[in-house]
Amino acid sequence: MPELKPLTERRPVRIPQQARSRRTRGAILEAAVTSFEEQGFDETTTALIARQAGIGVGTLYGYFRDKEEILLELLDTTVAEVADGIVAQLDPQHWNDADPRDIARGLIDAIFHTQALRPGLQRIMWERYFKDEEFRRPFEAIRSRIREAILQFADAAAERGLLRDIDRESASFVILNAVHWNATQAFLFASEPERDARASETADMVLRYVFRD
Repeated sequence: MPELKPLTERRPVRIPQQARSRRTRGAILEAAVTSFEEQGFDETTTALIARQAGIGVGTLYGYFRDKEEILLELLDTTVAEVADGIVAQLDPQHWNDADPRDIARGLIDAIFHTQALRPGLQRIMWERYFKDEEFRRPFEAIRSRIREAILQFADAAAERGLLRDIDRESASFVILNAVHWNATQAFLFASEPERDARASETADMVLRYVFRD
């Protein structure tokens, strides 16, 4: 596999302005997801993606340089969008008179039940996370945003006298990884009823760890 350029050297993402171009770009992304899930990332080629999308490979290159760039775009339009929602819900400015414990429980349940990523694509993304530094860096940048939001959430809860005496910096790491790992495993391998139960148990665990009785 050719070495990828650093993110700063990669060409800007082309955002189509015409409806037909947007449809073509969307078809490429959907075809890539299908190909990655059916063939695996390493076995998928740009020619296969183009054929799946019903276009010529030259047309594909007008939108994306290679399959790695396509996967990075899928990261931006799936994981990053989910992260945006999580960060927004954790923002203390949006709490009003709500109980932070209710917010945390509802958010954990939503994370467990999100369908933003198909199971096969989740597996591909975790595979690339451990294999590819080019993919790992933006993935970690997203996780860092969520950790910072968790930390701000904890600080605001502490100001209300609701937080236990914990190391908030370490707690942000523990919470993110516990919820992310449990939710990923439940999404990949659990039935809907099992997912409900695991979401509830994870929320109970986090609330007991973070909040005073």
